[in-house]
Amino acid sequence: MKSVEIREGINRKYPEWIFQLVTVDEAGKPNAMPAGWCTFCSGDPVMMAVSVAFERYTHELMENSREFVLALPNQEQKEAVYYCGTNSGRDVDKFEETKLGVTPGIEVEVPLIKDSVACYECRKAGSLDTGDHTIYVGEVVAAHVSEDFTRSIYTTQDWHKEGPEGFRTIEEIATG
Repeated sequence: MKSVEIREGINRKYPEWIFQLVTVDEAGKPNAMPAGWCTFCSGDPVMMAVSVAFERYTHELMENSREFVLALPNQEQKEAVYYCGTNSGRDVDKFEETKLGVTPGIEVEVPLIKDSVACYECRKAGSLDTGDHTIYVGEVVAAHVSEDFTRSIYTTQDWHKEGPEGFRTIEEIATG
């Protein structure tokens, strides 16, 4: 082992899975933000954690909500994920602009993203401020899977620079 700059060590974690964190505003309008810092954090009950930067519009929505959805995007949603990650819901309606379809949740008032590989309906169980992000933990109260789309996408190290091509399936990563 050799010592390196912290950023170089962080870059070794890629590829990582990407989720769309879906929230709603006070009027019920949905917003989606790509979140790479997302993981299961409990098996009983099943819980997931997601980290959101303080300055993000999604942070404001998460602070004012008790529910959220984590949607695992499919390979055909790359452009929508990129758009959602490079535009703010403060300024645009991401669902209208990307034509992402929605369907109602069964346990929460936040919609699911149609054709996602999987969607997890969550009720917020707690939060923790950590440096420049808040980690939100939610109990998974319902799960859904696609019957048509089974390949999720992962982020690459420079997805912001690469555009939608910065999101790849495991097969695409393996074949270069």
